[in-house]
Amino acid sequence: MSILRIVSRYAKSIFDLAKAEGNLDQVHDDVMNAWDVTKNEEFGDFLKSPIIPINKKKDVIDAVFTNSDKRLVNTFHVMIEHKREPYMGDFCRAFHLMYNKEKHVSAVRLTTAAELSEETIKDLLETFKTKGLLEQEVELIKEVNPSIIGGFILEFDGQIYNASLLHQLDQMKKQFSENLYTKNI
Repeated sequence: MSILRIVSRYAKSIFDLAKAEGNLDQVHDDVMNAWDVTKNEEFGDFLKSPIIPINKKKDVIDAVFTNSDKRLVNTFHVMIEHKREPYMGDFCRAFHLMYNKEKHVSAVRLTTAAELSEETIKDLLETFKTKGLLEQEVELIKEVNPSIIGGFILEFDGQIYNASLLHQLDQMKKQFSENLYTKNI
């Protein structure tokens, strides 16, 4: 079974419970705090260690997440019991994506060759919003990658809109490499 299917099942169950009880925002905050903790390299190594007994891992989870939602802590306990504790970060990401979908928020990654002004970014995102490709509320991650030479790459909802100069040059290179005067066999 794929990791995505595993963590989605855990995330969906706690998401549905939190939504039904009306405390989805609070649980989301707890999940985001847990996601920050799972990004810690030492904590990740601790969870992945086969030497550390299950009850010790549960005790640490209880201590770290004392103020978190009890269902979230219990979900982490179940993940530990089924040897799925290395996927806690993936679980948090899956829950966050479900939350964004529920709240009509588009998660967007914008990669540019150089830093863009806030107004330029706003205009770019507004163009995609008017075409109905993005929700009105956007969670933006900006990235600068000079290797794309110019333009931008916009990733959202599993789609990639590549308007980079590097991509356009690669397309031209492919077109020029085709010999239009010989018949393709």
